[in-house]
Amino acid sequence: MTFRLFVFLLLAIPAFAEPYAAELSDTWRARLVELTKPRTITATFSESRHTPLKRVPVVVTGTVRIYRERGLSLSYDQKHAPLIILDDRGLLLRHPDGREQSAPPEAENDLRLLHALFAFDLVTLEKSYALVASDSPDGAWTLTFTRRPDSNAGYRELILSGNAAHLAAITLAKTPNLKTAITLASPQLNSVFNSDELARYFR
Repeated sequence: MTFRLFVFLLLAIPAFAEPYAAELSDTWRARLVELTKPRTITATFSESRHTPLKRVPVVVTGTVRIYRERGLSLSYDQKHAPLIILDDRGLLLRHPDGREQSAPPEAENDLRLLHALFAFDLVTLEKSYALVASDSPDGAWTLTFTRRPDSNAGYRELILSGNAAHLAAITLAKTPNLKTAITLASPQLNSVFNSDELARYFR
């Protein structure tokens, strides 16, 4: 009896340990092995901010940089916009004049969620969101994360879309009319940052 129980537990552990094991097919598991690999990323982006108060979304542009040892960095093209740095010490705003300031906790939570999406951190996402994966005939794919009923996560729905092993777009929606849509332009994977870039865009 003890031996049979041990074998059952041995077989069951991988299924429970793998994020979204019940929701994903074997094909999707294989794809996510590639997508979840730690990598350095640099990509320009266009960010559309939709709110119920405006018919036309506010659109901003910038560059995202992700470095495993240093976290995430967002530099916006708009004049006077601060550089946004998220790492294990928290969220930092670095202004063009050299001033640095910490950001409020709610802003840090949003950025950590965005970082989880960029990094395909399924372990973190599974705590608050259910997942549906879909494919298109042209090779495009979509991952739709829907907030679980028992979760207090701020966003109701999160969507990742891409092609092959490349992420092309991220949508974070609190309501259908209150959402942020980010479109990425040709991400550079495994890019190398020199010492000046590390000092400028990270800490």
